[in-house]
Amino acid sequence: MTTQPTPRALAREAAGLCLTAFGVLGVLAALGALHWAAGLSAAMGGILAAGLLLAPKPDAPRSAHGLRATACAVGYGGLTGCAFALCVPLGWIGVALAVTAAGLWLTTDRESEGA
Repeated sequence: MTTQPTPRALAREAAGLCLTAFGVLGVLAALGALHWAAGLSAAMGGILAAGLLLAPKPDAPRSAHGLRATACAVGYGGLTGCAFALCVPLGWIGVALAVTAAGLWLTTDRESEGA
């Protein structure tokens, strides 16, 4: 037996999604009014968080995993670009952290994970 959501539940969900989107837009606009890098860093942090937290299931199509990797790369690249624009040593810290993460990812033993 399947249950269909009622029109009231669908309207409530749609209203909640609209309020959430307008709230996020308001925060980004306010941060952007303070300083362009604050708004852009918050937006890129959100994209990075979405890429990290919204993991597709293992049996999902390959394109879903590629979209997640793209979101992570765009978010982290944007954050690193903002860091370079504000203070060059902060940008290099971002690059060094990415290199460190890549090194740790390469040193993990994936063959023993499946066993």
